[in-house]
Amino acid sequence: MGFSPVDAGRAEPEWVPNKRQDGRRFIVTGANRGIGLATATALAALGAQVVLAGHEGADAFDAAMESIVLATGCARESLGYMALDLRSLDSVRAFGRAWEQRPAAERALHGLINNAGIAGMPGLSPDGFEMCFQINYLSMFLLTRLMLAYLQPALDAEGNRDNARIVCVSSSAHLFTLGIPTDEKYLRQPGGGFFSLRYGESKLCVNSFVAQLATRLDPARGISAYAVHPGSTASGFWSSFPTWAQRCIASVTQDPSRGARTSLFCATEPGLPSGGYYADCARATPSFWLGSKDKAAELWLKSCAWTGVSPNTLLK
Repeated sequence: MGFSPVDAGRAEPEWVPNKRQDGRRFIVTGANRGIGLATATALAALGAQVVLAGHEGADAFDAAMESIVLATGCARESLGYMALDLRSLDSVRAFGRAWEQRPAAERALHGLINNAGIAGMPGLSPDGFEMCFQINYLSMFLLTRLMLAYLQPALDAEGNRDNARIVCVSSSAHLFTLGIPTDEKYLRQPGGGFFSLRYGESKLCVNSFVAQLATRLDPARGISAYAVHPGSTASGFWSSFPTWAQRCIASVTQDPSRGARTSLFCATEPGLPSGGYYADCARATPSFWLGSKDKAAELWLKSCAWTGVSPNTLLK
């Protein structure tokens, strides 16, 4: 277990990532800043190959990769960038096609960290959905479904199988909603901007997806899925706030390296049961709305229809 031996002031020792990830390949979305960059940096420090994905452009990701090299001493060749704009399902499909065209030896994937997200944005996506629902959930749903074909377990240093990991960043905001949204008319109406009810609903959909995926995946595939709450973190997530507000937030929130901890815990710690919701590097209790099995199944089926994937075949 990776726990810090120097945290004498805490009731329990603090978990730190220390399990080597040599020979494994991860995708981290939204990885050029904030929690995503901290997650990619930690994985690189553990020896993983990391593909940084996002829409800000090559220059922003070149700078991010240079910062990772400086922070970890990893080889620049162990890092890569691929364009991905979660505002558009076509961009997600293009990402999937680009991954399929990689050399065979570079297609194997051992971890997908669905980190990218927004707190709110006015208007609708190019696909006609409310922006939180599209970016935080629906595009993540499609990306994960497309990458399932490439996810495979790895062998640890002792030769034991270590499941591939899907880590989806959720939020405790999913606890404060009115249920799993499935009405298409509602989901195609603009939301209320920053931190409206739509944000929590999109994260409830993330948790529902993880639970559904974990039950539908054949255990023989060796893939585990998790939803995580990173905690309040000073990151680009707050970039739409005024500068003075961002400074106030930064004074009372954790830094991105700590915000990345629970994602890293679920991405690297052995033996975690699939399908769970985690916070502070421990299993947490999700919303009671996830007990609405009919609604969860309805969301799964409609998400498949909206993204054009099969509800029963996980490799297409």
